[in-house]
Amino acid sequence: MVVTAFPSASKAGIKMLRAGGNAIDAAVAAAWALAVCEPSNSGLGGQTTLLIRLSDGRTFVVDGHSHAPAAVSAKQVSRIQQQKGYRACTIPSTPATLESARKRYGALPRATVMEPAIRLAEDGYAVTKLQRRQMKWCLNTLLASPPTARLFLKKERPYGVGDIFRQKELAATLSRLAQVGVEDFYQGQIASLIIEDMTQNDGLITETDLAQFEAPIESEPVDIDYRGYKVVSVLPPGGGLQVLSGLKILERFEPGDLVRETDEWYELLAEVTYAVFRKRDRFAVHPLDVTPSLLKWFLGSERASEIAERIKTHVWTRAGEADEEEPGETTHLCTMDRDGNAVSLTQSIQSLFGAKVANSRLGFLYNNYLCTCSRGPHAYRLGSGCIPQSNIAPTLVFKNGLSEGAQFRGDTRYACKPLFVLGAAGSRRITSALLHVISGILDRRVPLSHAVGLPRIHGLLSRKVYIERPAATEAILKRLEKRFRQIRIRPPHSYFMGSVQAIHMRDDETLVGVADPRRDGTAAGL
Repeated sequence: MVVTAFPSASKAGIKMLRAGGNAIDAAVAAAWALAVCEPSNSGLGGQTTLLIRLSDGRTFVVDGHSHAPAAVSAKQVSRIQQQKGYRACTIPSTPATLESARKRYGALPRATVMEPAIRLAEDGYAVTKLQRRQMKWCLNTLLASPPTARLFLKKERPYGVGDIFRQKELAATLSRLAQVGVEDFYQGQIASLIIEDMTQNDGLITETDLAQFEAPIESEPVDIDYRGYKVVSVLPPGGGLQVLSGLKILERFEPGDLVRETDEWYELLAEVTYAVFRKRDRFAVHPLDVTPSLLKWFLGSERASEIAERIKTHVWTRAGEADEEEPGETTHLCTMDRDGNAVSLTQSIQSLFGAKVANSRLGFLYNNYLCTCSRGPHAYRLGSGCIPQSNIAPTLVFKNGLSEGAQFRGDTRYACKPLFVLGAAGSRRITSALLHVISGILDRRVPLSHAVGLPRIHGLLSRKVYIERPAATEAILKRLEKRFRQIRIRPPHSYFMGSVQAIHMRDDETLVGVADPRRDGTAAGL
């Protein structure tokens, strides 16, 4: 089973399974394809992280979080330059991460796995209604860079729905990577073209930055028990702790109450989202600072009970804190094969169309991950080699707990196959979207497809709240008015509210894939 945010990518993954590949091959092929058919959300200029469960039970993270060039500092990068342009980008990790996962755990050759993406770039694909909207949203910033406009617009206008979008430069880049290896991206001909582009446009990535880029590390996941299930996600700099801490708060409330009182469920989810980001921003955890004792405090029942009590007694004021949220773009995919190999993969260039600048000779956009770095004292402070903080949360749900091994010992294993494989796109709405779906399937006992399609709610630090129709009833709005400063109503299945891709393994081991109706995704199975 393969579930992605674009039909062509799902087909690429299924093609690998038909060719005898495993879930890792399928995930990597689909990710390469998404770099072609979702260029506004991810690509070669971004970063990728995978949560992998192998058939022998081993479960780990291939952590492809990128880091800043050596020359980055608050003096070298202005606030505006953090948002867009050549100084906004970190060193791309996607090519190295995808190839590392395939080489270690895939069963098919690199050229085979990359072939669908190359073909897709050469032959093109039909532009969707959503993609045309994205081009319109970013039209002015894309036009500000003529080389970028040439690549991603049609005669300086958005492509029409159904127009065929071909990317010959990207096809050539992918073909070279398939033929000579992804090392070329960091120390070869492609690297030279990246450096030439950076030099000509006052960027900060140097030849040394690329040459010294280290292969993605494999790290332990983090897990919690939730109402008899084991929920597994990623550690910082990713956002797994946000999802898991949100679940621990939800666990303080009786599931029966959440089933009976739909309005209370939405109200609670809004408060939980607010609470986890309040905790995240006040206690930012750098990956180098993660310890068992810190995780015990962050995910412990005592802290969760304290926050739950605050929610019950309306302790927080309606005033809120300064907070802004942009659409924030990313893509997510899930794969699973008959042997129980499973992959939850998130890939991004950060904002919509990343840094809004592209390498015109190589055909891909650069990321703007430096926009996530703080300019003041902070665990993720802007500086040389800094790691951006992200909200990504590739997640697995198991019926049972650990069978052998333990966290921080390098050999985490889960006895049974995953019950659910899931993840999301959408910046901070990744957290709220995943809490909706996980609580929907485990607390409210609704089918996965129903849980993904349910209206969503998202609480901000500013004490604003977004809620989708048709959940925005008069009754729930009155409840929210007592707690939140401002209510924003979104249309049904709003693009802004995140996009979940998920797979459910039933008791008979048949697989059900669900793609979020808020994007262009599809599920494909054998």
